[in-house]
Amino acid sequence: MAAPDNRAEPSEFAAGLARRSPSQASASPWGPPPPFIPPSAEAVAALMEVYGTVDASLGPVAAACRACGRCCRFRPGGIVLFASALEMAALVADAGPPDADRLLPGGPVAGNWTCPYQEGDRCAARKVRPLGCRTYFCDANAEERGRAVHAEALHRIRAVAREYAYPWWYGPAKVYFDAITAVT
Repeated sequence: MAAPDNRAEPSEFAAGLARRSPSQASASPWGPPPPFIPPSAEAVAALMEVYGTVDASLGPVAAACRACGRCCRFRPGGIVLFASALEMAALVADAGPPDADRLLPGGPVAGNWTCPYQEGDRCAARKVRPLGCRTYFCDANAEERGRAVHAEALHRIRAVAREYAYPWWYGPAKVYFDAITAVT
């Protein structure tokens, strides 16, 4: 069986944070992430520029977020955070490697885990949090705007990765975290 082509457009996963059922985890269309490589300062600056545009675009609906931290506590069949390798590497480079004890066994959909950067109900890595964290809203009225902004920004992040020759991968953050903590 050939390895999945992660160069393809990630249309199915364009939501960033998406509700998935455990049965959807078996296909594993994202494949293994590349090894952790700290991104260049220029790549991080370009990524932060994308994030700044996203944050500004979501200003009118940002108040819908109650900062309750519920979206950062991943439960079976619940929310799955999708992110690119560039985003995850920028997060790890800035906030440090995740605490492996917070990455409980289990797949990205079937497993129970909490974002290793969550402290109480707050994000300890807010500045560099991935696109999915920025565009997901529990509030249904804000959700549509978040999805629209996410789709465009994901294309821009892919372009940044291409421009700075960063390996493209897009999949569940837990898959990335599990891979980098397995080698450290």
